[in-house]
Formats: sequence, C-alpha cells, structure tokens
Amino acid sequence: MISAAYRVESGGANEDRVLLERCGQRTLAIVCDGAGNGGRGGLAADLAVAELARVWREGFVDWVRALLAVDQLLKREAQGGETTCVVVDISDDGQFRGASVGDSGAWMLSVARKVRDLTADQDRLRLGSGRAGPKLLKGQLIGRLLLATDGLLKYIRTADIHASAARGVDALIDSVRLKNGALQDDVAVVLLH
Repeated sequence: MISAAYRVESGGANEDRVLLERCGQRTLAIVCDGAGNGGRGGLAADLAVAELARVWREGFVDWVRALLAVDQLLKREAQGGETTCVVVDISDDGQFRGASVGDSGAWMLSVARKVRDLTADQDRLRLGSGRAGPKLLKGQLIGRLLLATDGLLKYIRTADIHASAARGVDALIDSVRLKNGALQDDVAVVLLH
C-alpha cells in the first residue's frame, strides 16, 4: 500500500492547497499554488482541487484533458485568479499517472539517491490563464515521489532533499526556513512512498 503524508504552511499569501484522498487501491494527490490579486489565487486553487477531485471520483481520468478543462473553468470563474497544479493518481503497486502545469513540480527521489524532476520541461503558464499546456506524468514509483509548490522546490538545496525526505514532510519544510523561522513563500508538500 502507498504511504502518503502532506503538509501546507503559509509563508504569507496562504494560497497553497493540497488534497490527499484514497479510494480502493488508489491514492489521489493534488498540489496547487494559487496566484492573483485580492486572494483570487486561493479561490483558483480551491476550485481546481475541488474539480479535479470530482472528476477522479467519477472514474478513469485523462489528466491532461482534465487540467485543460480546469484552465477554462478558472478563466471563467476565478475572476483573474490562477494556480499551478500537480495531480497524481497512484495505485498501490506504484503505477502512477497524472499531469502538471506551472511551477509546482513532481520529483522522483530514487533509492539510488538520484533526483529526477518529472516536471522540468513543463509549461509554466498557470491554470486560469486560458492558455495552460499541461504535461502528462506517468511512471512507476521507485523510492519516493515528492509533489510540491515552488515554495519548497525553488529554495531546497539538492544536497538536502534525500535526508529531509527520509525524515518526512516537516523536515522538508524546515529545510527551506529562514534563520528567523519564517518561510519565503507558502509551501505545500505531498510525499508518497
């Protein structure tokens, strides 16, 4: 069975969102990082999470198509709010599929201590722009799968990733804290293994 942990911590704007849901032998993990004036990024992230969870509960999902639909939904309903997104549907045997867009990411932390950024070449336009180009994610879990917003990915030192991940999501977030204990950005993390 897949083990999963998550945490969201505000670094100021409080617009990062996470959903972790289990059904049968599958786990759904979603990480979103809202952006926009007047809290509309939080609204966009909330709408994206709710819509993606809804379509997952209905059965098999083409995640690229789902993110394209959410892009248009947010363009109509989020009043200028946008969000990045990584969504992964993983089975207990470690097979996963999903999609991503924006600067949130998915990193495979292999047992060989290599870090593979599964989202390195994805489109950086956010959902809600009306022009997002989601990237398909699929593969086999080997080690740990880290889903996170840029509040972690932009600031974590590559040398710290494996040791922090081995200690869990709290250690990952603590690895990017400033000396005064503050965060430079909101941070949302899901760790699957």
